[in-house]
Amino acid sequence: MKNPQLQQLKQKLAQLEQQVQFHDAQLSASDKKWLNNRSRFHDQLFDQQGATLGGCLTVLNKDLKQIEQMLSLGVKGDALDLACQRFSNRFEAVLQAIANTPTVARGLQQTARRRSHKRGDSQYQWIARSVMNSSHQLYDELRKHQNWDNQLQQKIAQLEQNLDIYQGKDKIEQQNIILQTHQRLGKCRQAISYIEQRIAWLEKGRD
Repeated sequence: MKNPQLQQLKQKLAQLEQQVQFHDAQLSASDKKWLNNRSRFHDQLFDQQGATLGGCLTVLNKDLKQIEQMLSLGVKGDALDLACQRFSNRFEAVLQAIANTPTVARGLQQTARRRSHKRGDSQYQWIARSVMNSSHQLYDELRKHQNWDNQLQQKIAQLEQNLDIYQGKDKIEQQNIILQTHQRLGKCRQAISYIEQRIAWLEKGRD
């Protein structure tokens, strides 16, 4: 990478900083509420939660300084390529997060509204309607969810193993798929816990 290319990266980062500042300033109280403590990125990109994205700029600035130092020391080859690719992946992820903020916030609000009508046992009506009063059926449902749990774990392992073959936007897309699969795994495990509790409750009632 030549010096003009480094200057171009600096200019792009300066533009991104303006976009992030505008994004964070325009966040509504509702956006901040729904995105609070929510991970916006795969953990290989940023350790960043919540609605604001300003913390990502600190990481990107560190990446760019590292690239600049490597160039000044004459570092070439895979090490420099890796540093540049990491910067590019993070840069693209922030752009995507800016664009997706309204959609993500709306999705979380809609999910919360649905859950507000489903408390206690009714939270898992898709289980409760058919199997809640039969421990035999519950055990079948438990095995089904345990199989899903195993399949999701295997899928995550396979996705993470293949992650290095992707570059740029394709890699960001794969990282998002991994994050979504982790979320599905979490929901599956919540359901398993709920079914196990229901089994214990039914069997206790028969003692």
